[in-house]
Amino acid sequence: MSEQEAELQRIYTVPLSRAWITARHRRTRRAVNILREFAEHHMKSSEIKIDTDLNEELWKRGITKPPRRITVKMEKDEDGVVTISLPKETKRKQEEAVPTAPMKEEEAIVPEQKTAAPAETKTAPTPKVQETTKEAPRPKKATKKSAPKKKAKKNSE
Repeated sequence: MSEQEAELQRIYTVPLSRAWITARHRRTRRAVNILREFAEHHMKSSEIKIDTDLNEELWKRGITKPPRRITVKMEKDEDGVVTISLPKETKRKQEEAVPTAPMKEEEAIVPEQKTAAPAETKTAPTPKVQETTKEAPRPKKATKKSAPKKKAKKNSE
């Protein structure tokens, strides 16, 4: 792609929920096929290449749990080869999610927790230990046994 410029670039959100209809041990394979079919239909080309980062994203949770939908960037070059990859925006969002500067201790404490905790209880309380003594087993309660009920005879007259 570096030598050739992309003729057509588009960003799509591809629904992969149909992959969940298939057998559990074929779901991610089916999701890859659905992605290929989507690219063929929308980019009008039969030559499709899937980027390794996108492939790893599809297979991240294993063969049984592919994503329900995925946002991809499709680029079609002059030869008609479509390359499907993750858009750069998602990579930026993941990098922004990780904080770069460590937070100060004062910022980490929620103001409600600061006022609610009394000043006296700064040390952790010691757990109470119960003394276990071996007691004599309790006698079983005597249960009343009722006499078996007699069946009434039917008089057939």
